Amino acid sequence: MQNIQIKNLIVDFDIMNSEGAVTSQKRALDGINLSINEGEFVCILGRNGSGKSTFAKCLNALILPTFGDVLINGMNTKDETKTIEIRKNIGMAFQNPDNQIVASIVEEDIAFGMENLCIDSETMDKRINESLECLGIKDLRYSVTSKLSGGQKQKVSIAGILSMKSKILVLDEPTSMIDKNGRKDLIDRVKRLNKDEKITVILISHYIDEISYADRVIVFNNGKVTMDDTPNNITLRGSELEKYGIMLPYIPKLASALKANGINLKGNEFNVKELCQFLK
Repeated sequence: MQNIQIKNLIVDFDIMNSEGAVTSQKRALDGINLSINEGEFVCILGRNGSGKSTFAKCLNALILPTFGDVLINGMNTKDETKTIEIRKNIGMAFQNPDNQIVASIVEEDIAFGMENLCIDSETMDKRINESLECLGIKDLRYSVTSKLSGGQKQKVSIAGILSMKSKILVLDEPTSMIDKNGRKDLIDRVKRLNKDEKITVILISHYIDEISYADRVIVFNNGKVTMDDTPNNITLRGSELEKYGIMLPYIPKLASALKANGINLKGNEFNVKELCQFLK
């Protein structure tokens, strides 16, 4: 079953001069056609300015198409009567969590979205506990949000989304403020949600090692989809990725070279221990 259907999506932005007059237009997305199925884990890669974040904002009607259509569970984002329902279906975490945190205490911030959905206090309390536990931050429940680190804020903003029980989770570079170990821990937790609760995950990232968690990888360049394949196949196209400003780390690059020479690796080629074990 398809959660998301994108049909010939085009987004143009007006370029204005200092007097507020439109002088030209910039095409941010150029003819995107995609379908994303229920329960898929999709990773979106691309250099800065490739259209990744614009695409994400199209999914919950923060940005509307100039041409084409975005359908979320059959609902068109251009239909204003469906906007609230669409945003109930899609939970989105932005790259900068300060744009999303609205309350001074963590539990109040997580409760904010649920309050807008008129969820009763008993259910809210249960969901706050569940979302904090899911992300491994139960100790932050009564913390002051302004005193949290950037990584902690990112986890709190995601916890708020999880508490609303959205079936589609869009994460726009959610690990940009987290160290390597913290990144792995967070994506491991998101992957378990995807697997156990069949939540559709769209992860926008500039860390190519995170594609190892995905079922599918989509690469954006200049507002267009230039690659759409499995993680294993994507790693075999290292020279093509480099054209789009994406560099394979050394270990998957080595794994890719071995595959290209007829060596069929089994396991996660982003994992040094697994690769070394295979090579013994």
